[in-house]
Amino acid sequence: MTERAALRAGWIPVCPTEQLATDGRAAVDLPSGERCLVFNVEGALYAVSATCSHRALSIEGGPVQGTTIVCPWHKARFDMATGKGTRPAREPLKTFAVAVIDGTVCVHEKEGE
Repeated sequence: MTERAALRAGWIPVCPTEQLATDGRAAVDLPSGERCLVFNVEGALYAVSATCSHRALSIEGGPVQGTTIVCPWHKARFDMATGKGTRPAREPLKTFAVAVIDGTVCVHEKEGE
């Protein structure tokens, strides 16, 4: 798929692949206004909402342990692949499809698309 076709299909460019190093992260504001975090964990890409489902605070600076991101405010842990969290979070994080299209890391705004 070309980048132009990807944009028409709802994919949102984040950054060139070479800018998202292994164990790196990037953030993008989606057209809906939601902020999305993209992670490269040992070559696998994950995309989750930047807003903790517990208190709607940003998890953007939270530590990453493998494929888990930890909320820096209340220490809830979220699996990047599923969004499933631990207490005190009762709801999972939104997850988003992520793909490399023409050398650009892209996310799709529809959850889990």
